[in-house]
Amino acid sequence: MDIIHLVGLAAMISLYVTIKCTKKYASCFNKMSIHTSILSGEQWVQELLDGHAERFYNKMGMHQPIIHVLLALLKADGGLRDSRYVTAREQLATFLHDVRRGLSNRALQERFQRSGDTISK
Repeated sequence: MDIIHLVGLAAMISLYVTIKCTKKYASCFNKMSIHTSILSGEQWVQELLDGHAERFYNKMGMHQPIIHVLLALLKADGGLRDSRYVTAREQLATFLHDVRRGLSNRALQERFQRSGDTISK
């Protein structure tokens, strides 16, 4: 083999490795949403409030009318307010559901369709 063939072979190997590395790197940016439930967290809370009182109690650990009173108190005296993306009611429901069920951050992400950072705030 002469030098030209060796250089050509080295170039082909280098090109092959570059293409493979580029594809691997690019795959990091092909993101798919993990939170794809038909119900957002707020919609799920509304479904509970509109549904059977016992189901609400099982999920939140309190009776339906009490959450309205607690929410009003937390807004008035505790500084709870809607954030840019999450309502105060959903924030309270996330907390109550977590306390009632003792779920992991990941399970709460799935239930409320929120990121881990949002759930942990």
